Amino acid sequence: MDSFPIKLRLLREEKRITLEKMAEELSISKSLLWDLEQGRRRVHGDLLRKIAQFFDVSSDYLLGLSKHRARNVIGADPELVDLMRRFEGLSPRGKDQLTRLLEWVSEVDEREKRVGTGHC
Repeated sequence: MDSFPIKLRLLREEKRITLEKMAEELSISKSLLWDLEQGRRRVHGDLLRKIAQFFDVSSDYLLGLSKHRARNVIGADPELVDLMRRFEGLSPRGKDQLTRLLEWVSEVDEREKRVGTGHC
């Protein structure tokens, strides 16, 4: 099963945007967008790029080649990208807990830097 039509529709609905508005934003016809969502037409390279940028997701995610939405930023630290992907999969409660933990670690790190006891 081709996952692109499903993901396209779900992302559009998640963003709460109409077919008309999205087609206008992408400079394509509403009928082309409808056909893409119905799986009657296949997406091509330039349009795939535009759609990925519009939703701020990777083209691999749109095509079902990756379960991670995040676009790969050139030059980004691979460990940071991995952490961001793992964060994305957390529940709202898990995200809140991890954010609090990160804030605490940052505060401790800043204090250690000020007194010169930081460990590298």
